[in-house]
Amino acid sequence: MITIRQILYAALLVFAVQAECKSEVLQSENIKIADSTRQSIIFISDTQAPMAAEKFFVKTHNNEKATEILFDAILSDSAVSSVFMLGDLTAMGSFDNNWTAVDTFLADLKLKNISVHAAIGNHDYLLFSNSGETNLKKRFPDFNRTGYSVRIDSLAIILLNSNFAHLNRSDEEYQEKWYNDKLQSLEKDSTVKMTIVACHHSPFSNSTIVGSDKKVRRTFVPSFLKSRKCRIFISGHAHTFQHFNDTLAGKHFLVIGGGGGLLHKLEEGEADELQDQVKWDTKYRMFHFVKCDFKSEGLLLRVMMLDENLTGPKSVYELFIPFPPLKEN
Repeated sequence: MITIRQILYAALLVFAVQAECKSEVLQSENIKIADSTRQSIIFISDTQAPMAAEKFFVKTHNNEKATEILFDAILSDSAVSSVFMLGDLTAMGSFDNNWTAVDTFLADLKLKNISVHAAIGNHDYLLFSNSGETNLKKRFPDFNRTGYSVRIDSLAIILLNSNFAHLNRSDEEYQEKWYNDKLQSLEKDSTVKMTIVACHHSPFSNSTIVGSDKKVRRTFVPSFLKSRKCRIFISGHAHTFQHFNDTLAGKHFLVIGGGGGLLHKLEEGEADELQDQVKWDTKYRMFHFVKCDFKSEGLLLRVMMLDENLTGPKSVYELFIPFPPLKEN
């Protein structure tokens, strides 16, 4: 059920959004071979500082300090080879002064020769969508508004644009075709063991503020479920951590929106949806990122989370996902 709080929160963001952003549609792929001593990949989402208007609706938790601690933890980890930021990097992406913390983080990553890639979120389009997308593109040259892919050793990561309000019909059709073609290509590529699909908006979430994104579920999830190599769908937007598991298909949906934005409470999931596998009896699921490590038989994912005193981060949830078996001829 949509609550008055959700309606007011959505109205706040809609009020700030300007005209749709249109740009050339090209796809790119970055190939990177994992260093034998740097086998960790970081996924983090929703690192934006709280906006003043948001604070009327949602409790604060020293959010900007939390983001600083998470960034420092990533930078101090010598095993990290790549970082993926899944949208809402800033509160309002069209203003350069909103990028200060992220720009410092990106500069430090560059000094350590750590590659970084991004999906775009709804806040990154604020307040003027064209300049917001341009600002993100300046900082992430391989970003493409209709989807792109990154290769890290035997792992393929597909980054999609789930901000459908900023895509015209042609853009949406182009992205969907590219996505399906790319999945088919990866299925045939013997050097790829697993595929991760990522975007900003979550197809499943019990967040009381944003809930599930049904269009992401309709547009991106069916092809993900059909692909043998696809095992992990990772997203943000909901400022919490959740793990949904389709046990029959062996598919995992992770919600990782704990990069520093205002934390969301959770409500009970709908009976006809996948159920959250995380059973913590807590009001909030604190600030975090996900660390993904290559193992001989699969990927080990660890949720690195701060506690309520912003101590940490430490591993609070682990998930091992084996590489899918080789396809029989």
